[in-house]
Amino acid sequence: MVAQLITYPHFLTSYFLVMKINLMIALLVLACTSCSKNEDQVKLPPPATTAALGEVTAAATTTVTTESALKTAVANAKAGDVIAISGTINLTSTLQLLNSGTASSKINIYGGTLNAANAGSWAVKVNGSYWNIQNMRITGGPSSGIVFQSGGNNYANNITSDYNGNTGIQVYNGAYNVSINNSYSNQNYDVSAGGEDADGFACKLSSGAGNSFTGCYASYNSDDGWDLYGNPYPVKISGCTAEHNGKGSNGDGNGFKLGSSGQSIAHTITNCVANYNSPGWGFTRNGNAKGVIKYSGLSGTGNKAGLSDL
Repeated sequence: MVAQLITYPHFLTSYFLVMKINLMIALLVLACTSCSKNEDQVKLPPPATTAALGEVTAAATTTVTTESALKTAVANAKAGDVIAISGTINLTSTLQLLNSGTASSKINIYGGTLNAANAGSWAVKVNGSYWNIQNMRITGGPSSGIVFQSGGNNYANNITSDYNGNTGIQVYNGAYNVSINNSYSNQNYDVSAGGEDADGFACKLSSGAGNSFTGCYASYNSDDGWDLYGNPYPVKISGCTAEHNGKGSNGDGNGFKLGSSGQSIAHTITNCVANYNSPGWGFTRNGNAKGVIKYSGLSGTGNKAGLSDL
């Protein structure tokens, strides 16, 4: 059998050629699109993981009603945490604030009453930095109420420290940039020494630089209202009042004692009032060099030794 060659009309031959070309173009476009998608998929970053982002732990707000809960919260405190004390907590040992916040995120503790009758020593000791301590009463401790012993950049506001066996509120032992505001220190008395040591507020002997007291009130303490004895750095006191201090038989009874013999420290005291302090002065340099203390707006009455020897 002889094969026959099939021939098509010219217009059909052109039609099939066009269709073939269109099919090849479609296949080429499809291949390029698939390749582009694959490339895009390769370039996409992997999804973020917890390890890649880092662990983020939120600050905690804790309300405490017992000594054990309070001390646990304080021991675990970190920057930004808030510890709220509800009611009265009876301390059986010193509450120690040892952790530190940061300049932008302090540790906050506020509220309630700390009954320190059985604390054994200081009621509250602050050795950490960047704490906000507010709206709290500290009472009945056998020694000082609250002591900022070291650390710095701590802030206290509206603290009442009363009926303690030594100074109500004290800055001590290198503590620096401590700001005490709108606080009250009353009826503190060291019985064993005849009232020789218990001041309302003290920043004495060895505290660091940058400490201040603003809008505070000291009354009926056995020694002085404020005591800056031997402090090596200038202290600022503004808008404060000292009344009826010197209630101990051995108390010096000054409203504001601003240094000690042999010193030349330029403390600053402005707009303060001293009334009925005895047997001492309303304001005394206590041997600090004459003329170095910066003062203005001081007033008072009834101070046994006189208003001022500045």
